[in-house]
Amino acid sequence: MEYNIEKVFKEKLKLLKDSKFLIAVSGGVDSMVLVNLFKKSDLNFSVAHCNFKLRSEESDLDQAFVKSWVVDNNQKYYSTSFDTKEFCRYNKIGIQEGARKLRYEWFYDLKEIYGFDYIVTAHHLNDQIETYLINSMRGTGLSGLVGIPEKTDNLFRPLLNISKTEIEEYAINNKIQFRVDSSNLGNDYLRNTIRNSIIPKFQEYDDNVMLKFKTTINNLNSTKIFADIIINNIKEKIFLKDGLDERVKISELSKLNPLEFYVHSLFSAYGFDFKEVIKLFSSDTGKYIKSIRYKLTKNKNDLIISKND
Repeated sequence: MEYNIEKVFKEKLKLLKDSKFLIAVSGGVDSMVLVNLFKKSDLNFSVAHCNFKLRSEESDLDQAFVKSWVVDNNQKYYSTSFDTKEFCRYNKIGIQEGARKLRYEWFYDLKEIYGFDYIVTAHHLNDQIETYLINSMRGTGLSGLVGIPEKTDNLFRPLLNISKTEIEEYAINNKIQFRVDSSNLGNDYLRNTIRNSIIPKFQEYDDNVMLKFKTTINNLNSTKIFADIIINNIKEKIFLKDGLDERVKISELSKLNPLEFYVHSLFSAYGFDFKEVIKLFSSDTGKYIKSIRYKLTKNKNDLIISKND
């Protein structure tokens, strides 16, 4: 019997079957189903496991579980441990943000050292919807509403259109063992509250709510593709090379409508807030704003984008 999840997986991997993959495996049901699909498809992959040391003995047992699976299935394995709480305290960031930063920096290091084509994660449809809802609550733009991308140059998420229910059913039917992360059962984080309390309420009122969310996100993705084409065409016309810098006429920017949407879309890649950019329109020559990598300076009737020294 071939399950829907297997059909979707085969379709997503069809053009990438000769690639070298690094799979992020926590030991939970999502990543264990993912790694078993890779094994069943006889693809070239290695396993990476992070121990964040957040659940004492439980974290160590997760690590031992993943290592046992790797040994039993004769796969290459990389693991590391982090003092996540100390890292977050030092950097003044939340636990979830800190854990994400730590794991992806390590994944990218492994990718560069061992020549992996893609880092693969087990993000699924429920993760996508949770991200959509969180970003909606934060007042995001179109980029935030389209949620998690399925594939970028370095990252690949083949289960993104598969629901959590399908993943769990597949694990049970195929006798795939997995660990349960107790921290996901509480509502200490906003994402957990949405996952454990809000989405189940939606499902009580509409059995097809997940499919409808999926359709909405797909429609937004199509809208973003169209909008990106328009934005890129405009950028090619009004962002002019000036040596190592880029020069933009304020008069050309001011014609764009809706102004805030266009300015955000054109300048967000440089790390500038659109409100601060618009303020520069009427500022004195020499006024500037800076992002991590760029500087935006008012020069008479132009804005000059330059890299930071």
